[in-house]
Amino acid sequence: MDVLRDLGALALGSRLKRLSDRLMQDGIRVYRETGVAFEPRWFPVYYFLGHVGPSAVMEIAKGLGVSHPAVNQVAKEMVAANIVAAYRDTRDKRKRVLALTKHGKSLLPELQGIWRDISASLQELLSETQVDFLGYVETIERALDDRDFYQRFVARRSPASDDVEILSFEPAHADAFKRLNEAWILEYFEMEEADRKVLDDPVGYVIEPGGDILMAKDKASGEMIGTCALVNRGEGAGELAKMTVASSARGRGIGKLMARAALIRSRELGFKRLYLETNSALAPALGLYRELGFVRKPSPFSSDYARADVYMEMDL
Repeated sequence: MDVLRDLGALALGSRLKRLSDRLMQDGIRVYRETGVAFEPRWFPVYYFLGHVGPSAVMEIAKGLGVSHPAVNQVAKEMVAANIVAAYRDTRDKRKRVLALTKHGKSLLPELQGIWRDISASLQELLSETQVDFLGYVETIERALDDRDFYQRFVARRSPASDDVEILSFEPAHADAFKRLNEAWILEYFEMEEADRKVLDDPVGYVIEPGGDILMAKDKASGEMIGTCALVNRGEGAGELAKMTVASSARGRGIGKLMARAALIRSRELGFKRLYLETNSALAPALGLYRELGFVRKPSPFSSDYARADVYMEMDL
């Protein structure tokens, strides 16, 4: 009996994880028996830094197509093993970059020999299956790039409007606005001065200049579970900022509900154009913004946020 196999597509992620774990466990044995103090899970980051050179965590995550927290976790292990070290970027002191240490670089000749044998062994395995496994994996990855699993799931869920109420900001919401935003920022990035400016004074920074903040309230619990800010940038332009949904409430379509409410409120505020800044690692958010009609363009200004590498806008 194989429960994961019998579950079919429902257990796809678990099945792929099981396959990955089998390969990783054998990889651990390979490094142990060759006497090299190296872990299989370090390979992508090590290889990236060896070929690209010193890079910020966000750049590594983007280059590998993995999450920012995943790179952070591996980087901490590699720093502890003296294979990687962290430095301040000489071109931008706000950025921390990772680079291979002298010890890390010294491992390369021996690792390259091991990798040649690993590659040959895995190619032998793939040849025995007589299917284009890597081609199939690439096809699935392209399909997810076009429309990820989360988007496909949300599209099948009933709207969240029956369970959630969208409210305009009141001073009593300030703590919830700050708490919700601190949670998502620290989950993926680091707090920046521009973040503190908004979160410490939402009334002065957003409301008084002619903007608004929307709060998503769970009708059953009364808890604030989402928020977004609409900042008046003048000359008919508004910025959609600080948009987040509590981790415990994700997957219910609340982000989409709140974003649509934000577009309606933007028109009420007199905005003719709405723009946003985000990070390319936040794939679900990017998919939602594209679905709403935002178009990615070159940024017309220098961002206040080190993490912002995507600029999008739409006409209202």
